[in-house]
Amino acid sequence: MAGMSITVCLPASAAERVDEAVAEAMAPFARDGAGAVERDVWDNYRICSSVGLPVLAGHEGDPQLITDRPRWDGSLEPAVPGECAGGPRELIDFRDDRRAEAAEHAGRVWDRWREIASRHPVADDESVFFHRHLAAAGTRDSYKTSREAADYRAQPAVRAWAEVAPALARPDIADHFSFGWDPVGIGRRSREEYIATYEFSLLPRRNVLSLGGWWYELGDAPLHGACHGRLECVHEPNFGMGGEGVQSYLIGLPADTLLVNVRCHV
Repeated sequence: MAGMSITVCLPASAAERVDEAVAEAMAPFARDGAGAVERDVWDNYRICSSVGLPVLAGHEGDPQLITDRPRWDGSLEPAVPGECAGGPRELIDFRDDRRAEAAEHAGRVWDRWREIASRHPVADDESVFFHRHLAAAGTRDSYKTSREAADYRAQPAVRAWAEVAPALARPDIADHFSFGWDPVGIGRRSREEYIATYEFSLLPRRNVLSLGGWWYELGDAPLHGACHGRLECVHEPNFGMGGEGVQSYLIGLPADTLLVNVRCHV
């Protein structure tokens, strides 16, 4: 048994009955046998700000924010500055300015790689060279200094990328915006897909229980609360399984939609 957090999405009309509305949304996934879903998910839960939702700067004292519910012994967890147990989506910080900057820069990176790739022979992905190294009795640890790794780096497009990649680094946006890894994969995604990956990489990945009753747990296929199992489910998921789809869904919700952070024992 372990713990997990999930963001429960509720309509604005639930603002006066948050606890009851969360209970109704969570009920189909209960482990007590009463839930409709064949894979029972949780056996107890609590609304709390542990691994909670970030509050939009300047709104920390807004009365619409949802507060922690007491633990079993009546105590409360220490408050985490800048985080809450929930509130209207418009009061939750989705880093709009920073995401826009990240998206713009990721698009610039994609364009630069495609421009470089168009001037050189098609480059093979680094995985080709890595598996060639393993087939020659090499190991994961010995690959970095191997002939195969050198052959990968010697490809004209990759060599040209290595010259421009340092200038594209943007640690001011995020540490992982170095763009110094295998560039061949950049062009394997559409420009929109590549931008979405980096735009939403600035936000924490979250499990979500959608307004439509879909339980999205990272890494697993979604479950619908009205159906016993996936094979018999005829409902259309709100979005894809990937983290970008989850973030797009949350950001696209109406401003008055309630987002509630629920900590479950699973």
